Amino acid sequence: MNNNIEWVTYLKVFGILSVILGHINSPLGGLIYSWHMPLFFILSGFFIKTEGNIKFLIIKDWKRLMLPYFIFVILALAITMFKRWGLNREPLNYVDELNAIFFWMNYKHLINSYGFVLWFLPALFFSKFFYYLIMKNISSLLIQFCLCIILFLMSFQLQLPFAFSNAMNSVIWLFIGSQSFRVLNCYSIFECRRYFPVFILLVPLVLVVSIYAYSGIPKLDMSLLIYEHYIINVLWAASFFLLLALFCKTLAGKAGKSRFVEQWGAGSMILFILHPYTNNISHILVEILNFGSWPLKLLISLALLQLILMMKERYSNWWFFKYV
Repeated sequence: MNNNIEWVTYLKVFGILSVILGHINSPLGGLIYSWHMPLFFILSGFFIKTEGNIKFLIIKDWKRLMLPYFIFVILALAITMFKRWGLNREPLNYVDELNAIFFWMNYKHLINSYGFVLWFLPALFFSKFFYYLIMKNISSLLIQFCLCIILFLMSFQLQLPFAFSNAMNSVIWLFIGSQSFRVLNCYSIFECRRYFPVFILLVPLVLVVSIYAYSGIPKLDMSLLIYEHYIINVLWAASFFLLLALFCKTLAGKAGKSRFVEQWGAGSMILFILHPYTNNISHILVEILNFGSWPLKLLISLALLQLILMMKERYSNWWFFKYV
């Protein structure tokens, strides 16, 4: 692992652990939802490259994002169908579900199956496509930022298929990611290197404290495009991200390499895709035991996910693990 970006892996692991915790119905859910999905889109913007042929970039993203989407969303539908049949529940409307998978591709329509979290993949794929178009055709940073804001605002007015609305909403986070990475990873470009880390710590800290004092934790659900207040939500999530990034940068510098961090960082996509299953299993086990609450559910889910990562390392050539 490159020591210069090891802290990014720490941040990625912190993010995926927060997603699992947020979906386990913990008391921290409201806080986690206010920043956890922006964090993943921001991270996606860290290493986004716009050099080269756009067709090549799109094909690369298709293999990385859309192939896993189709594989695992169909698998999720099959498992949900089997579960409903086994529990004698009302069957799904298969026409609606296929329409959700191949046309809408968003959380609102995928909610009936374990594939509900997979809206993130087409949203990221198409948001990167929009980002490429902007970056390749516009040279002015200010105009690029303005176009990202326009797409962001338009996403709330349009209900488009293929997760386009979520994609338009997410371009601003990719832009924030690409710009913030330059700042976080290149202190040396500033003359006052000694004081700059203090500056990038104080500004987001002041914003987070001020927003919390003014309105509390702002509600956010990116999957449904629910923002309590557009500007406040963006400032809150971006500031919270910067604080987490600085924390992880410090932690990585002190702790160094970690087998757990490397393993969970490399497997972040499969963890993201499969945690609804392990969360559900942990919920059922806790209900059967009639003992414990969300901390026990979290522990069980993490243990199951660790087993999956161990299997992924051993059987990396299996089709199930090949694309994640």
